[in-house]
Amino acid sequence: MLMANSGNNGSRSPIKWSVIDSWRRLTPAAIQRLPKQMRANMEQRVAESAESRQAETRLDDLTVKADKQVSPTGKKVTQIIVSVVGALTFSAGAQVLTSRLGAVALPAAIVGGGLASYLVDDRATKVITKARSAHSAKQTIASVKAEQLSLVPANELDELFYQSQLALVQKIEGPELQKQLGVDVIVAGGMSAAEFTVSIWIVTQLGLPGGILVEAIAAGLPVMMIWIAAAFQSDKFEMPQHYAELMEKYKPHLLLGEKRGLPAAKYLGEKKAEEARIDYLVKFVANGDPGGRLKNLGMAEADYDIRVLREQKHQLEQQRDREIAQKWGEHKHEVANLPRKFPVPEVDTVGLPPEQIKIHQQKTELRRRQWVQEKKEELKNTLEEALQIIAVSYETKIKQCEEELDAAQQRYDEARDNWSDDDYPDLGGHPGPKNFLK
Repeated sequence: MLMANSGNNGSRSPIKWSVIDSWRRLTPAAIQRLPKQMRANMEQRVAESAESRQAETRLDDLTVKADKQVSPTGKKVTQIIVSVVGALTFSAGAQVLTSRLGAVALPAAIVGGGLASYLVDDRATKVITKARSAHSAKQTIASVKAEQLSLVPANELDELFYQSQLALVQKIEGPELQKQLGVDVIVAGGMSAAEFTVSIWIVTQLGLPGGILVEAIAAGLPVMMIWIAAAFQSDKFEMPQHYAELMEKYKPHLLLGEKRGLPAAKYLGEKKAEEARIDYLVKFVANGDPGGRLKNLGMAEADYDIRVLREQKHQLEQQRDREIAQKWGEHKHEVANLPRKFPVPEVDTVGLPPEQIKIHQQKTELRRRQWVQEKKEELKNTLEEALQIIAVSYETKIKQCEEELDAAQQRYDEARDNWSDDDYPDLGGHPGPKNFLK
């Protein structure tokens, strides 16, 4: 049975849900004290977490079923076999209709039986597949509902978590319960009933021993074969394809892949940072500042941003210094290898007197030193350009951090100046006592 995966992280996702789950365990009173915008942000993340975990669990279940799908070639071979066998067995009605055609009666009956069996097999396969997909959807929805009813939500966020999971399953698989079998049932059932009726009439004329029971079995055998073949095709072809289609509908609800046009790693990194900020403020509202320095939510928000921005600036400076050191290291390595890279001219010195060989070696060494000096200048210019690019790139980022730091510090100062011992904290319209955040 499929479970809603309410608490575990799942095997598919690298995301840690501990922050989200801690929100689901807050007291209702603590949540009501939060500002409305903060509660809205928390609700959005709880809903996304619920959908992602439900999609993750359902995908794990569907992957096993979708992997059972037979190749398209196997499907075609099965359909051909069903049509051939059906032409030989599902032809009682066709024999009656073609009985007056003389020599062509039997071939016509076989062709008619083949067409009739193909039509019934196709419609019967669809009927069985629709019934099975509806049953699968009903089981999935019932499983999620059962887990939801078995647990008492700790707060409104916890309740939203289960509601979001149920809503997702109903959105994706609920339409399977609304499909009408209509024409397929009428065609498959009507033609099967007609074939059985004609077959049992023919069999009764033969007077087979064993009575009506044996005659009914003999007459119903062709129909049973068609429906058994339809059930086989539904199980091996149609249902795995149906599960594969469901997987494609669930995948967009995973918090993986590109979101909002961002690569997965960057998107998940941003979400983690946003959730950490909210969690810090939630804990502040619930517990206050043990040190007594932060007096209201505005000071706490600004203080958190200041600490994050300082760390971000420090990391940028370290990253810049590492890249500069790496460039210097590469430059020194290239300069040290220059003498070995000099393209020594090939000169045949065989038979030359020692004086000329020595003159040739001196000229070669002079060219080597000149070549090395020229290459050093080129490498120096290349290094200066690279260092300039790094400096400009990080200067822009660091300057932006400093501007955001100044803005955060200003917000902190304003929140501190606006606080007084006589004011209650403005927490979403639910002020507490004077010592609420102390």
